[in-house]
Amino acid sequence: MKEVGYSSISIVLETWDAARFSSKDFDLDFGMLALERLFELQPRAKIVFGYDKGEEEGRKHASVHAKAFAGLFDSVFQMLGPDVDFIQDILKQVGIRHKAMGVSPSFFPFMGQALMHAMETFLGKKLNDEQQGAWEEVYDAISNEIVKNILM
Repeated sequence: MKEVGYSSISIVLETWDAARFSSKDFDLDFGMLALERLFELQPRAKIVFGYDKGEEEGRKHASVHAKAFAGLFDSVFQMLGPDVDFIQDILKQVGIRHKAMGVSPSFFPFMGQALMHAMETFLGKKLNDEQQGAWEEVYDAISNEIVKNILM
C-alpha cells in the first residue's frame, strides 16, 4: 500500500470525527448519502446493490451496505499508520469481497467523489485545499489497494 503522510492521516481523522459525531445514526445516514450520490454519478453501480430487482429491494440492500460502508471507513481510518501489512491484509479481503459482488474498479473514482460529497454535507462546509488533498491521498491509497485485489 502506498505510504500516506502523518499530516494527511491526522487531517482525515479530524474531519471524519467531526462528521461522525454530527449524527445520531451516522453510519446509516452517511453511508446512504454517499451511496445515493454514487448512484447519481454512476447509475450502473445500482445493479451491485440489487436495484435491478426493484427499488424496494435495492434500498433494503443499500441501507445494509451503507452501515457497513461507513463502518469500514471508520475501521480503516483507525488502522492507518505504520503497520502497513495489517491494513493491506484487511484491504485485500475487502477487494476479494468486492470482486465477488461484481464491483467494477471503474466505480472507485465515483465513490471517492461521493465520499467527499457526504463529508462536506455532514461538515456543513466545503473542505479546504489542505483537507481535500489529505482526503484524496488517503482515499487513493485505500481504493488503489482494494482495486488491486479486485483485479487479481
